Amino acid sequence: MHDPACPPHLFRLLNPALIGAACLALAGCAEQGPAAAVHELTLLPEPVATAAPLPGGDNVLRRVHFRDRHGEGLLVLERRDETHEDADSGEVLDVAVLTAQLHARLDPRGAWSKQWQRQIRQPCAGLDLEAGWFLEHVGVTDLDGDGQAEITLASHTFCGGGIDPHQLHISLIDGGTGYGIEGETRVSLPGEEPFGGEHHGSANLATAPAAFVQHLEALWSTLRAQPITM
Repeated sequence: MHDPACPPHLFRLLNPALIGAACLALAGCAEQGPAAAVHELTLLPEPVATAAPLPGGDNVLRRVHFRDRHGEGLLVLERRDETHEDADSGEVLDVAVLTAQLHARLDPRGAWSKQWQRQIRQPCAGLDLEAGWFLEHVGVTDLDGDGQAEITLASHTFCGGGIDPHQLHISLIDGGTGYGIEGETRVSLPGEEPFGGEHHGSANLATAPAAFVQHLEALWSTLRAQPITM
């Protein structure tokens, strides 16, 4: 029953009726047969730039193209580096910027329209700076089966020195509503007690559908112990 192309945490958190739909929808899963009906979530090949240019520039790391009950959607992930002068101290800071944008269109030949943008900025002065997306865990699902895609974002940031926890940012966006978990990685060193690993949910997480909460918590459990290479 387990498809190795699909993240194993999906099989722990979904009931049997939802496993097939979620596996098909999550970005990075293998194609699961013929395209679904238009009212179901379907992954599509990356669109080709024609008269309408594709959203995103030279810093694009990944595009996730899909169709749900609203039409075509395109999730665009980017990362770039900037410098910024602190207004108070005048110190020049290095800044890593992670950006996720959702674009949509009804006409396959038409232009894309940006629906929303989420951005994480990690400033750092004179220390190790790191930021990135967990690309294999970013994607689209339809966990509640309503035909509307949910977007899962997962990223990590760090500014420090030595062996310290990295910050984790996990969110699920359903239409105009977002739910999330913020926290840090758990650090385990030989002969020492593990440290870090604390986390907290967004204020509205308690009101989220159970499938959303299970999805976020399962992803958190996976990522908090995952090694991060700088």
